[in-house]
Amino acid sequence: MSSAAVVEVMLTAKLDEDRGYCLDIAGGRGTKAPVERGLQAHTCYHYDNSILEDQGFDPALVPGGQFKITYFDVCMTVASLSVGAPLELAKCEGSESQKFSLNGNGQIVSQVNPELCVTVNATKKKTGRGGSPPHVMRPLSLETCDAAKKDYQAWKLNSL
Repeated sequence: MSSAAVVEVMLTAKLDEDRGYCLDIAGGRGTKAPVERGLQAHTCYHYDNSILEDQGFDPALVPGGQFKITYFDVCMTVASLSVGAPLELAKCEGSESQKFSLNGNGQIVSQVNPELCVTVNATKKKTGRGGSPPHVMRPLSLETCDAAKKDYQAWKLNSL
């Protein structure tokens, strides 16, 4: 897949990972990623000069509120619009649970409840087996938007 056709959804703060964190399908890499595991924040792969299939989002759909992973034809989804809800993936259907906005301040908010932001967990993380240095993963959830949590709630679209 051409990297020009997709972008990463990248946390603006590097936190503890110099390569940055990107939205990523949990539990696998590239074309072998298990969609049913949902999304996590994971070391961005762009240091390999490519955006892998499990981190590649369609930039043309983001302004319309859809975060679609092109290769797998699935969209970012939440099971519930409540604090603590994990970020899942499902067939793109345009339901309210799949409608998000990337605000000017970098927050990705639910269009139904714009008080809820896609948030990287500040304390939980694990180190992966691959990459050198090893990759780092953190859980994602919907949390109350809060300027004090900017480092964990501000995102940007990154193309190569």
